[in-house]
Amino acid sequence: MSKRSKVIVIVVLLAMIAALLFTLLFNMGWIRSRKGALPREDAKLRYPYSQLSATEKALYGALYRGVDAYEETIKLPGTYDKQTYTRVYLLLAEQEPQFFYLDSVYETAELMDEAHMRYKIPKEDVDRMRAALTVRADAILNKIPAGADEIDKLLAIHDGIADSCDYINGTYQDEAYGCLEEGEAKCEGYSKAFLYTARRAGLNVMNVTGTINQTENHVWNIAEANGKFYNIDVTWDDSEQYKGHTTHTCFAVPDELFGDHQPDLSAFTPPPCTDDSENYYARNALIVKQAGDLATMAGTWLGDPMLLEFRMADVSVMQAVTDILPTSTEIRDAVKLTSGAVTYRAFMDENRKALVILPS
Repeated sequence: MSKRSKVIVIVVLLAMIAALLFTLLFNMGWIRSRKGALPREDAKLRYPYSQLSATEKALYGALYRGVDAYEETIKLPGTYDKQTYTRVYLLLAEQEPQFFYLDSVYETAELMDEAHMRYKIPKEDVDRMRAALTVRADAILNKIPAGADEIDKLLAIHDGIADSCDYINGTYQDEAYGCLEEGEAKCEGYSKAFLYTARRAGLNVMNVTGTINQTENHVWNIAEANGKFYNIDVTWDDSEQYKGHTTHTCFAVPDELFGDHQPDLSAFTPPPCTDDSENYYARNALIVKQAGDLATMAGTWLGDPMLLEFRMADVSVMQAVTDILPTSTEIRDAVKLTSGAVTYRAFMDENRKALVILPS
């Protein structure tokens, strides 16, 4: 055999080996998983998605594109077992608030290479509702001043949602649409509205499902700002007890002060929230360092005169303030000076050492 013939044989053999390896890799989902994954820019705004394996990301991407197109049957990029499909489907449903029309009822099988989707809203209504959702979210974003940093953007979204929604039952109470368009939502609707609006602003935000004090089911958000993560609970800051006023006790809170919120770790593990320098009170010099300072700070309050809020520097200050609140004429006079009211109600959030005063 000539030297030229040997080279040809070697080249052919290498080509056959490469083709075989390609087929094996494709069948194992390696190549398909990367081809089906979300674009990098979309993935950057989805922390829970980053915890999926390559093949799970391919499944997420396939479902994402199929649901976005309102497909009733979605061809999957591989064969998935029931547990994997369920986990990814539920994650998608919770982290993609624009899919408000996706039904909570879904079909599974022991092994799945295609998905049969169920939708709770007719296709002809979805485009109209999507447009309305976008208009409402953008109305909040358009009020953010130029040059605002990421924390300021999150704060504006937090306040915009709380100011325009009530915690009541509604047709779409668990969806962003119910919160933003109809102004009626429960905790899941609030959190999805916050996620939807923040993502339109290019912010990395996620929904977190879990419980309150290990008993009541609840949903809140974690948001990234300037490379750090923070807990945000718009629902609690729009509590009925505050009479229509928005507080900030649960805005940009670290895990240390969020112990009454326990996340469910079955879908993904939330990032740790350790920074406490960007909360509302620190940024606005509203931290009470000594109990005697509260009256002065209340008397010079520049915010909503019918809601004053502060955070105590530590537990000892919180206890001292709690002791003097019922009888302090200085605090009463300061609140009157600020609001014109002769009486007030006070709420102390002991988990976050935050005080809310409602003049009346």
